[in-house]
Amino acid sequence: MVKKIITIIALVTFLVGCSSNGLKDLVERPKVSVDNVKMGKLTLSGGSAKFLLKIENPNRFPIPLQGFDYGLRLNGVEVANGSREQKVTIAGGESKMVEVPLVFSFTNMMNLLPNVFSSRDLKYDLKGSIHFPWFNLPFSRSGGTSLSR
Repeated sequence: MVKKIITIIALVTFLVGCSSNGLKDLVERPKVSVDNVKMGKLTLSGGSAKFLLKIENPNRFPIPLQGFDYGLRLNGVEVANGSREQKVTIAGGESKMVEVPLVFSFTNMMNLLPNVFSSRDLKYDLKGSIHFPWFNLPFSRSGGTSLSR
């Protein structure tokens, strides 16, 4: 066991030492973007939404996604946050779409509804991070819609 650990440390040290930029020349960070946000029903008891993350792996080798965390604000009021474990492997040179469902609570909706009813606008701000084994990658998206009368 000790020999394996020493071998791994030696290999990592060798790889870092071979390049002036260390591992930056060997591994590129995946690209994360919010592809789409769909607002679902908005009722007095809560609401729902789904957002679609596009995760691109520019490397030649697969990268395992372990999960993500997120927070959603509607008209400046935080209505949902959380984290989710979701294991997905993104093959080298490929991209995957990951759908994230959200449910808002009644308590948070009570703070939001007066503003929505008076302005008839719904603005969202979605932020979070994707969890990979060795690092987290942030994402964000803002937008809005006008509610019909």
